[in-house]
Amino acid sequence: MVVVGYPFLMEGDFLLYYGERLFLPVVVRLLTHRGKGVILIMARRAFLTVFILLSILMSRCRRQYSDFFPLVPNAVRIMKVTERTITGKDTTVRSEVRVVEVVKGLKEVPRLGKVWVVETPLQSGSSTIYYYERKGDTVFKLVPGRGGRVERIVYLIQPLSVGRKWFESDEEREETEVVAEEDVSVPAGFFAGCFRVETRSSKVDFHQRLWLASGLGVVKREKEQRWSRGDTSFELFRAEELVEYRILKSKR
Repeated sequence: MVVVGYPFLMEGDFLLYYGERLFLPVVVRLLTHRGKGVILIMARRAFLTVFILLSILMSRCRRQYSDFFPLVPNAVRIMKVTERTITGKDTTVRSEVRVVEVVKGLKEVPRLGKVWVVETPLQSGSSTIYYYERKGDTVFKLVPGRGGRVERIVYLIQPLSVGRKWFESDEEREETEVVAEEDVSVPAGFFAGCFRVETRSSKVDFHQRLWLASGLGVVKREKEQRWSRGDTSFELFRAEELVEYRILKSKR
């Protein structure tokens, strides 16, 4: 039998595919010789084709990794937030479940260009807006400053692996390190293989721990900060645990 359009093919031939793309120059033909299977490769520019194919596969394998900081339009992150504030000798503790993050989408912003806009609702009813930019494997946090100046802070570098470190900028005020890979249980459920990412400041007494889950992002976060004013010392500890993560339908 001859395959229409490909007269050099016969019944029993196998074509080499990559995804849905057919690489015609390579045909694998199964023959039978004295009861034993024999594989014959009919090659027309076969070496070059196979080399290109393997290069693409290896490149894609290197580039494919789980996203631990997904930015999805209309994604809403709801967390249980517990805050402990120490002022001098007085301690107050407050806990509540609330929205901590709403991804507004990829938008054009003056002075920043096209960036991801993330809104954090505040208890006062107002909101804090954060801007993120993805460049290859790096996620930058953009902070607008005075005089049109924009500070680009290195927020995350993927793929994540234990021991990886980076500074937020050339000023090296904060160092971030992927410390461990751990399983995490929060109100939203059990998440295996989360990366614990810790950030410490060299300028102030600040320490943050993030637990990032594949395809979901932050499932747990802890922040500690200490400072003093005059004779009074202050300490703030904030813990967040994921309760729900959902994507709202777009309004038409």
